[in-house]
Amino acid sequence: MDRDIATVEQVLADSGRPLPERLTEAFDQWAGRYIGPLTRDVATVIEDNPDLLGEIVKTAPRRFEELITDAIAVESGREAALPAAQTMISASIGLKHQAPSREFYLERLAVAIGLLVR
Repeated sequence: MDRDIATVEQVLADSGRPLPERLTEAFDQWAGRYIGPLTRDVATVIEDNPDLLGEIVKTAPRRFEELITDAIAVESGREAALPAAQTMISASIGLKHQAPSREFYLERLAVAIGLLVR
């Protein structure tokens, strides 16, 4: 999770790329790489054993939300950024559970991000 967060930080810091592109890649690093049948089992194990990974299970998602919010805030302002970031995260979670493949996840996520960053 620490590596994923570090990668997300790097992706979002690349201000030379369009925001939707950076957001899509950030979500891919955070969640898209973990699409597939085994990920459901891993999520169940973590849910059933909350102490298994310790505090990182709480701190990493909070940090991810902060990073996404900060990236959006640069273009839309802080007030609009937090609800947009939270909605993107909710969309990502839903898509992750629906997606039969990483490609499907990324295609649908790109649509959601496009709608939210207009």
